[in-house]
Amino acid sequence: MEIKNFIKIYDEALPWNVLSNLIRFANISKFEETKIGGGNESKTDFNIRRTYAFQLSNLSNSMSDVHWFNLLYNFFKKGLDQYKVDLNIVDYSYRDVFDIEILKYENTGFYTWHVDHFAEVPRTMSCILLLNNDYEGGNLCFRDPDGSGEWEIEVKPNRMIVWPSNFLFPHTVKPVTKGKRYSVVAWAI
Repeated sequence: MEIKNFIKIYDEALPWNVLSNLIRFANISKFEETKIGGGNESKTDFNIRRTYAFQLSNLSNSMSDVHWFNLLYNFFKKGLDQYKVDLNIVDYSYRDVFDIEILKYENTGFYTWHVDHFAEVPRTMSCILLLNNDYEGGNLCFRDPDGSGEWEIEVKPNRMIVWPSNFLFPHTVKPVTKGKRYSVVAWAI
């Protein structure tokens, strides 16, 4: 079986009015430079990743942040549960969705080839929700771990992509050449 068969796409992941409100919320959020690595080793490196993040939390002092975290948490859990059904995986389970961030890629924003699992943060599943398509570039691409094949995910608002976080699924976000790319990322442990 091919690796790409383990990357699942779910369109219309949110009700459209919810997506519209989420985009409005993203436009007024205060983003910070993203870091690479985990724990005490995390750092900003614009040669590897040029993007900005807004961390959502159910422990925030902002009721808007708490609202969006809880709502997206449930939609990501739904996507992860559907993934299990679609692949007919009886013994697969994840503990919880533990991290949700809104990402913003401005002009020239990108993320080089990487995987989402590493020792300090042992992620098992990755999810991306694409929010908009009024930008150019910024394509999410995957490749076979041996470098033999590469494919990109078609940009479509309200599209959720779910895949295992491990070393078999290297992926990248190509540079944005015009506009702003918004997405929401979440991981399960």
